[in-house]
Parts: sequence; C-alpha cells; structure tokens
Amino acid sequence: MRRRLTAASRVTSARIRLLRLLSDAGVAPAGMLVILQLIRAAVPTAQALSVGHLVAVFGAGHSDRQVLGAAGLVAGLFLVDHAVWLVLTAVRALVVKRIDGRLRAGLRTLAADLPGLDHLEGRSFQDRASRVVDGGMGLGRDRSAGSAAAGQLELVFRMVSALAATALLATFSPMLALGLLLVSLFIRAMLRRQWMRIIDVLDADTAGQRKEYYVSAQAVIGAAKDVRLFGLSDWFAGRFRAVATRTYAPVYREMLAVLRRQWWTALLTVASATAALAVPAAAVLSGSLDPAQLITFVLAAWGVMSISSVGMEAYDIEYGLRGVEAADELAAEYGTSGKSGHGTREKAESTAPVGSSPSPSPSPSPTSTSTPPTVRFEDVVFTYPGTSRPVLDGLTVTLRPGETVAVVGENGVGKTTFVKLLGGLYRPDSGRITVDGVDLATLDLPAWRRRLAVLFQDFVRYPASLRDNVTFAAPHLAGDGAVRNALDRAGGTRLLAELADGLDTSLWSEGEDGTDLSGGQWQRVALARVLFAAAAGGRVLVLDEPTAHLDVRAEAEFHQRVVSRVRNTTTVLISHRLSTVRPADRIILLRGGRVAEDGSHDALMALGGDYARFFTIQAEAFTMEAR
Repeated sequence: MRRRLTAASRVTSARIRLLRLLSDAGVAPAGMLVILQLIRAAVPTAQALSVGHLVAVFGAGHSDRQVLGAAGLVAGLFLVDHAVWLVLTAVRALVVKRIDGRLRAGLRTLAADLPGLDHLEGRSFQDRASRVVDGGMGLGRDRSAGSAAAGQLELVFRMVSALAATALLATFSPMLALGLLLVSLFIRAMLRRQWMRIIDVLDADTAGQRKEYYVSAQAVIGAAKDVRLFGLSDWFAGRFRAVATRTYAPVYREMLAVLRRQWWTALLTVASATAALAVPAAAVLSGSLDPAQLITFVLAAWGVMSISSVGMEAYDIEYGLRGVEAADELAAEYGTSGKSGHGTREKAESTAPVGSSPSPSPSPSPTSTSTPPTVRFEDVVFTYPGTSRPVLDGLTVTLRPGETVAVVGENGVGKTTFVKLLGGLYRPDSGRITVDGVDLATLDLPAWRRRLAVLFQDFVRYPASLRDNVTFAAPHLAGDGAVRNALDRAGGTRLLAELADGLDTSLWSEGEDGTDLSGGQWQRVALARVLFAAAAGGRVLVLDEPTAHLDVRAEAEFHQRVVSRVRNTTTVLISHRLSTVRPADRIILLRGGRVAEDGSHDALMALGGDYARFFTIQAEAFTMEAR
C-alpha cells in the first residue's frame, strides 16, 4: 500500500510539474488556452441539455419561434465548439512551441556550459538529451514537453467535463452516474497502463534511434557522391531497414500484444454503453421519465464515458513527461559542473530544471593575456571513455612562450588528444596540465580558450558567408580589414578575388546562390579563421594537419607565409608531413603515449631515431616522385 501511495504521489507531482510549465508560454497564451479548454469542457453538458430542450419543445407542439430558438441554441453550441477548437489549435501550438523552445534553449545552455566533451559524448548524456529533443521518428509523435503540458491541461478539463456530465446524469440516477464514472476511469487507467509500456520499450534503445537518423541523413547528405559512384542506394536502404527493424520491431510487437489484451476492455465498454441506453429507456417505458429527457441523459452518459478513451493527449503526456524528467535529470547532474569551470562530476544539490542555472563558482583567470603562457603537461595519463588502453601514458612536456613546437608520431599516438587536453575539452585521468604554474582544472576555461587559436584536422565548413567563416573564431573582433589580412596570411587572397561577392559569398553548396570550395580552398579559409583568432588575442596557436589539403607548392610556402609571420605567440604544429615541421624550434615525437624524442630537426636527425627514419623515408618518396 505504501508503495502504491508513493507511486501515486510521484505521478501527481509529475502532473503538477507539467502544469507549471504552462507559465513558460507566457501569461496571455496560457490564460487563453485555459479559457478555451474551459469552454470546450462545458459544451458537452450544455449540448445534452439543449438537445433535450429541443426535443421537449418540438414534441410539445410549441410555436415555430420557440422551436427555432431551441434549434438555434443547439446549432450555436456546435458552432461555438467548432470555432473554439479552431482557435484552440492555434493557441495550443503557440504554447507548445514556447515551452519546447525554452526547455531546449536551457538544454543548449547546459551543454554549452559543460567544460569538456566527455559528458557530451557519454551514452548517459546522449540518451537523456535525445529524450528531451526527440522528434518521435518511430511512432510519429514528438516527445514534446509543451505537448505534455498542453495535454495535461486538456486532460484536466476532460475530467471536468466528465464530472459535469456525471452531475447532470446523477439528477436522473446517481447509481448509474457513479457506476459509469468509476468503470470509465478504471478502463482509462488500464488502457493507459498497457499503452504506456510501449514508451518503456521505445526508451530502451535511444541509441538505435540515433543510428537510424544518422544512416538516413548520411544517405541523403554526406554520402551522395558515393551512393551514385558505387551504387550504394540499395545498401543504404537495406541498412536503414535493418536498423529500423532492430529498433522498432520490439515496439510494434508490444503494440500487437496490447491490442490482443483489449477484448475485456471492449466488453466493459459495451456493457457501459448498454446500461447508458437501457436504464433511461426502461424509465421512459415505465413512465418515470419524460421521453423528452431521454436524449439529455443518454448524451450525458456518453459525456461520462468519454473519459475512458485514451486520446492522443495521454500519449503526449506520458511521452513528453519522459523528456521533461530527462531534462531535470541532466540539470540535476550537470547543472553546476559546467558553470564552475572545474569540470567536476559532482551532482548539483538542487534539482532545478534546465535553464535555471545556479550561480557559478569563482575560478581563477589565466595570467597575463598579452604574452604567451608557459604550458606544462606533468605525467598526464588519459584514456577515452569506453576504452581500456591509455592514449597518453605519462606524458610530460613543456611548451615555452613564443616557441614553435611540432608534435609528430604514428597514427594513434595521441597527437590530437594532446590538443584536446590543452583546450580543456577532456580532463586527464591522472597528472595535471598547468598554465603559468596554475592547474588548468582550476582555471576559468572560457577565458583560457580565448587565448587559444586551434585548427583541427576535421575543421568545420560552416554554411555561411566567407566573412562569417573567418570571424567565427573571434566574433567580438570586427572589421573587414582584419578578415582580409587573415585571408592574405593564409594564402587566400586569390580565392577572395575569384569570388564575385567577395566576403559576402555564401559558402553553402546546397544554397541557390551558394558556392562550394575545393578542399585546399577550405583549408585556407580554416587557416584564416585561426589566424584571425590569433590576431584577436590567441597566444597559443595550434595547427593540426594544417597542410593536409594543400598542394606541394602551397605546403612549401606554409611556414614562410603562416608560421614565421606569427608574433608573440606559441605555435604548436601537428603534421604527418615532416617537411612542414622541419623549421620548428623543437620537434617532439610521441610514442606509447609519451615523449620519445625531443629536439630540433638537426638534433633529431643526428640522433638517428624514429624521427630520422620517418624523415628519410618521406624524403626518399619525394625524391623518387620528382624523378
């Protein structure tokens, strides 16, 4: 009994939580929705009375004016119901969109405030975030907090309407009215319990739903060329069917199981309908009920029984409620971790919903932003979540102010991971990273990241103007002169001259007036982006495979045009092409997750280790190609 009371209390609290969400839509829209739902709740009982009155007036042989008046009342109520429904549909959509917008904006804020990527990439976070913003692909319904709140309000007024009909029917037969109400509520409770199991099955595989979306999107957008060149349309179609079947087959099996269990609820419904018709009819035949009132009480009985149907509002409530609960769980677990800048995994003491962030804890800011810092990795160990082998295993290295450091090594030795740790995107399992002697874990990470200018190997190609693609690195720095200077230093002057709309050119291949670029041209735009950030105050410039898409001539010019022209900045170069890193002040070769060789090009060549061997192999390849 205590367990049931606890469960009932939890359900009641959740429903009240949904009703409170209506305030997020604004007073006027929410108030209008309440008024419209109240009118619709009153209409069924009013219709039962008006139709009964019409029958009584018509049967008693009253004047045409009275008959027309009674008929006009019935028609007017039907028109009011329809007109209210039309207006309610628009108001409900506004309320839903506003609630959803606020909840999703809160989730975006929470995600953006998390200090690293480890939480975002974790299955726990992704599963719950998917529930918050789920588009309902599998069952054709949105997992919408707004729809859940609006559905809960609709259910409240459906109950009000049923109680009003019950009160009207009770004036004829209290036992019939109470019996129909209890049976209808029992049917509704059982139907809800059965159908809501479908949501449990659906939520058991949110990863499968994400994979289905990825496969479908990849077939349309990311792999369009391969689909045609290699004839992959059937492969993608088959893969999509396989993923969809694996993900949603359990859901549809549960649906069929629910349908097979509906026979007894159908029997209860038939029995209730029979009683609703038979009892008033028997009263009319016995002379205890005026025949004109028969229609009134029959319609009232249907109004009572209407609460037994589990409409789409019930699904909206249960499906959307899971999204609201997921948002609350994310806020409780991560609501303070991103705000402090420490990257802690501690849960928030408060369970405030997403969007109501607690006050941030004060964090030290980086030291002087006008000069390059001294960055030191001290015995850093890092393992990606879900794996067992450390990528970095005891890495110790110092980046001294103003020097150019190249990081090289075979694939998988942790070069890009080194950059992600430097940017605070991940936290070391052990060891620490210091900036001018201060632990990076205690710094104000947004302030530290403003001192970085990072070009990743998988840089983003924004569907925006050329200007925006450059200035996204430092939106606070305005002026086309700075943009043109960054493009010039990146070797993009010719590109700019070839574009008809200059900096206003839309770099979006799918747009009507958009322009796509070659891989090398995009590389120059991405280089310009980080150089723009360096000019805006980035004192640590990180270039991960900066010449991967450039031709041999452009690669040869890279150091002279880009690296050598950077002033008052520490530069970190990561590249497989050792000719690119040869002019660096220091070259660090990683092996086994730690520094294996460290020195200038000449020193490492004299050492005769792995660097010398790699460089010789590459040099011989270029020599043979030249021949």
